[in-house]
Amino acid sequence: MEKMTFKTDRSSLTEGEVITVEWDCLKAERVELSIDNGYKATIVPLETAGTKRFRLNRSKGRTRLTITAWVNGKSFSKTIKVRVNTMPTTHAETVGDDYAQHPPQGGVKGWWQSITARWHSAYQMMTPQKQLAVRILTILAAVFIISLIFPRLLFLGLLAVVGYLAWVVWKK
Repeated sequence: MEKMTFKTDRSSLTEGEVITVEWDCLKAERVELSIDNGYKATIVPLETAGTKRFRLNRSKGRTRLTITAWVNGKSFSKTIKVRVNTMPTTHAETVGDDYAQHPPQGGVKGWWQSITARWHSAYQMMTPQKQLAVRILTILAAVFIISLIFPRLLFLGLLAVVGYLAWVVWKK
């Protein structure tokens, strides 16, 4: 085909960037654009002339853009190879994450560190009312467990709970 133009606005880009394709095949009956990134080829039907933008996300280094025009049953093609550089990766570091800075060890010590880290994180996200309820529940559980061993201490434990609640009421 004598008058077939096909061009792109760039010959190199990074994954995820947009490329503009411009073509002119005025005497063609049908026009298609093939985009082959090395993994998969896609065919896009086009008008006989125009401009289109494509985002090139993934490539094996080069993406082939081939325009094919049919005139009187014969096909004519032009190919442009575009270099597609991989997107640079950035090393990210979490700041203030106790779990990441001190990963748990094996055995009972590691299990205990994991449980306490998760509990601390969950406790910090609770409302103040829930935090108070958790503290009271913990004190009551400790009083009942100790009273199983020393039944006479049940009264003193409950007195300690009442004293703590009175302190909370007058403190706030």
